[in-house]
Amino acid sequence: MLIGGFYHIDPELLLKEPEKKDFPLRCDGKGQYHRKIYTGNGRTATSYILLNAVHLTEEDVILLPDYLCVSVINSLEVCPARFRFYRVKRDLTVDLEDLKSKLDEQVKVLYAIHYFGVPQPKEVVEEMLRLVREWKLILIEDLTQTLYTADEGRIGFGDYLVASTRKWMPVTDGGILAVRDGVDCPAVPLKDAYDEAVYRQLLISVMRDYYDAHPEADMSYYLQLEREANKARYLDFTPREMTELTSRIFFNMDHENSIRKRRENYTYLYEQLKDVEGLTLVGAPLDTDQKYVPFGFVVLVENRSGFYDYLAENQIVGEIQWVLPEEYYTPGEDARYLSEHNVMLQCDQRYGEKEMAFVASKVKDYFRR
Repeated sequence: MLIGGFYHIDPELLLKEPEKKDFPLRCDGKGQYHRKIYTGNGRTATSYILLNAVHLTEEDVILLPDYLCVSVINSLEVCPARFRFYRVKRDLTVDLEDLKSKLDEQVKVLYAIHYFGVPQPKEVVEEMLRLVREWKLILIEDLTQTLYTADEGRIGFGDYLVASTRKWMPVTDGGILAVRDGVDCPAVPLKDAYDEAVYRQLLISVMRDYYDAHPEADMSYYLQLEREANKARYLDFTPREMTELTSRIFFNMDHENSIRKRRENYTYLYEQLKDVEGLTLVGAPLDTDQKYVPFGFVVLVENRSGFYDYLAENQIVGEIQWVLPEEYYTPGEDARYLSEHNVMLQCDQRYGEKEMAFVASKVKDYFRR
């Protein structure tokens, strides 16, 4: 079995019309986000805000974390505003002193990211919200890596919540924009759902069946197609509808089962790998209250390229989060270190203990060499 990478499309979930077409965000415990817009991906959910609700000029500044994917920046380039970057520490928390030093009257939007299923600490959130009030900022909160996480006071506080839902389930596309009650966001029709990126992911889904049946096959072309599919997502930031195919799967899915499986798989990997010499785990043991749901199992490795290639040779597709877009800014040392050393292992609902045992054994074998 090919472990990791893009999902298979699940035909079973396509066979019935969804009974409901609303996705209740677990972070919205107070019921403050009644309006949701389902888009083709998370980045066009962001561009929808800047094209239709928040109108910035070339004199304005958007303040962003320095640990991020280039697609975040690309989605914001639909407006003429400039960018400024605040630092993220190696433990993935916001450097509040650096953030404060970047604030002035030109900053109009603060963009906040939660990483790998764990929201920012409560004290960080409280200070960010204080700064938002003091400077009268618009707050965009990115839930892409914390879609299933719930922790009151730490997540679900932005004027606008955005997320890529595609990265959590067996679909070709998908994003969500949630607007806090009372916040302005005009209703504007979305464009047609289908584009090049959707086609490419469908193609990859078909190819995965071949690799599952032929585990000895060379994966180099498959990895090339995955890179091309990801690149296609960053060519067009027109806000589009979620495809009908994805809508059926998204609203028919058993999300509670996904939450349970992800937590089980993460816990298994954590217990198996926590004492491996040469491997640094980014995450911690999960809480007992079921609040945190992992996006993936993230490790830091000194020889990242060698480790990544070794995994691919063993039918395990790791993910890099992220190659920093240094053409836009100079990241801090912590963000650069995270970027250059991380690999994310998939521990999602596609897998169980058998697959996680295989991943753990291969990782241990690598560090015994």
